[in-house]
Amino acid sequence: MASPKLLFILCSIVIYLFSLTIAQNEPLSNICLNDKGNFTANSTYQANLNYLLSSLTSNNEIDYGFYNASYGRNTDKVNAMALCRGDVKPDTCRSCIQNSSLQLTTSCPTQKEAVVWFDDCMLRYSNRSFFGNMEFGPYVWMYNLNNVSEVGQFREVLGELLNNLTKKAASGGPLRKFATGNSTTQGSPSIYALMQCTPDLSEQECVECLNNVTSLIPQCCDGRQGGRVIAPSCNFRYEKDIFYDSTVATPSPSSSPASQSTASSPTKSATQRGRESSLSQTVVHIAVPLLILQYLSSTSALF
Repeated sequence: MASPKLLFILCSIVIYLFSLTIAQNEPLSNICLNDKGNFTANSTYQANLNYLLSSLTSNNEIDYGFYNASYGRNTDKVNAMALCRGDVKPDTCRSCIQNSSLQLTTSCPTQKEAVVWFDDCMLRYSNRSFFGNMEFGPYVWMYNLNNVSEVGQFREVLGELLNNLTKKAASGGPLRKFATGNSTTQGSPSIYALMQCTPDLSEQECVECLNNVTSLIPQCCDGRQGGRVIAPSCNFRYEKDIFYDSTVATPSPSSSPASQSTASSPTKSATQRGRESSLSQTVVHIAVPLLILQYLSSTSALF
């Protein structure tokens, strides 16, 4: 018979793994853009939205974690985009998009435009076309509750790391614009970071978006052991512990075939494998309410 100490350890492991599972199934944030218009229940727009989201969640070709599509005509046309984190496996990606679809249709039941972020993916839709547009807002920031000891040195090393990863992510091809890396500081924790753009952006647009989100560090997470900003077109995160799959290789850049579109059927971007030149007026900071969700443990940011 197992000893009480062993049973305690096993129960602790089960509870910990269960808490991680719950956190992974919870959104980081979702935003219903009420100022972008609403649709009525059982309308053509809602039917088109439901069909489009169904096509996204049933798609088995999201090998590189990026998918965009349109469905409908004129004022009833719906545009949607899904982006998975670059190190996420296809099955996890599809599962995350399914959760995102359920989250948005429940939380934003009549809004024509909405966006949700999970740790593994992002999903957004709108009655306007946003493909190929760099959009910085709305955005959300979060930070680790723990502080670093040598702020100046940590800030310098983090800045250099993020600059290098910005260039690396932006230079990615039409399949994926994603980069990870790490640095160490003398007398301070190691720094692991991740940066990603939606691959429909140009290299310069990706750089601009990532520069915008990292410029928020002094406001959101300066001196913290971890922080992140998530926006519609890009995101970044850094931590003192590794939080991404370092074994995933970035696909080689390749040209994309021309996309095909029809007004009555979903339009898939040819870059499925694999927001705005000016800042949005809608900016949302949801740092404090998300701290418990973001960091279940004060010593680890893995979830």
